[in-house]
Amino acid sequence: MNGKTRLLLIGLPLLLAACGVAAPSTQRPPTGAPPTGAPPTGAPQTPAPPTNIPVDPTIFDMPGFLNGKQFISVDVNGATLVPGTTIRLTFSDGQLSAQAGCNTMSGGYSIVDGKLVADGSWATTEIGCDPARQAQDQWLANFLSSSPTIDVENDKITLAVGDTVIQLLDREVAQPDLQLTGQVWTLNSIITGDAVSSVPAGITATLQFNDDGTLAFQSGCNSGGGNYVVDGQQVAFSNLVTTEMACPGPQSDVEAAFLAVLGADANDFAIDADQLTLMAGANGLQFVAG
Repeated sequence: MNGKTRLLLIGLPLLLAACGVAAPSTQRPPTGAPPTGAPPTGAPQTPAPPTNIPVDPTIFDMPGFLNGKQFISVDVNGATLVPGTTIRLTFSDGQLSAQAGCNTMSGGYSIVDGKLVADGSWATTEIGCDPARQAQDQWLANFLSSSPTIDVENDKITLAVGDTVIQLLDREVAQPDLQLTGQVWTLNSIITGDAVSSVPAGITATLQFNDDGTLAFQSGCNSGGGNYVVDGQQVAFSNLVTTEMACPGPQSDVEAAFLAVLGADANDFAIDADQLTLMAGANGLQFVAG
């Protein structure tokens, strides 16, 4: 396929030199010793991402390299992000989801002639955010809708439109997943069906898993504790106890959503870098560490 990635030619410069022909000046030599031995003779394999070596766009599978990965911004030129925010792009089976510190937008994409081409229709969550982050969401949507060029180097991708250049690093390299235990997980979003709502300002709900199978929590109103058991990607809570202080409307609403999820028979859970998601059917809670 076409792309802005370049040809993986390790042996070619040596062959050209032996024939008395200079290699093109744009070729960059590999940083380490070239691999030895003949290539595999079996079925074609998806090549590994480039390692500071140009790759052949007809061989390198860009969508295959991107699929199932999330990238976070490590450098942005031509724009200034809202303090404390990053850009996150997730590629999965022809779908791209993007975050810039507020809502999540998603839609189909393809790689055409070295460009990331969005399908033109974005679905987005509707979390209420401050004007600066709302404007940043719109800026990112406009950027991605402008078919930026895309280049790959090691675990990094670079997107560019004009003078705006965004460099993003594979999230698993930049931010490895945290452990379930040893963190104070702070609730930031409540999932109800297809809707995602942010926790009202001034309300704090937390969850802490201890190594001995006990947990402690603040539900947005009351505090409590109990036990938990992890089975694969599921966690079940038991013996939950809580104080019984009465709280005003918003705090009571957060507490009701919080305790409803913890009170389910079992929760699917996933940790993505410093974010924990608990899902009990169609309802769930999203936490951030710290």
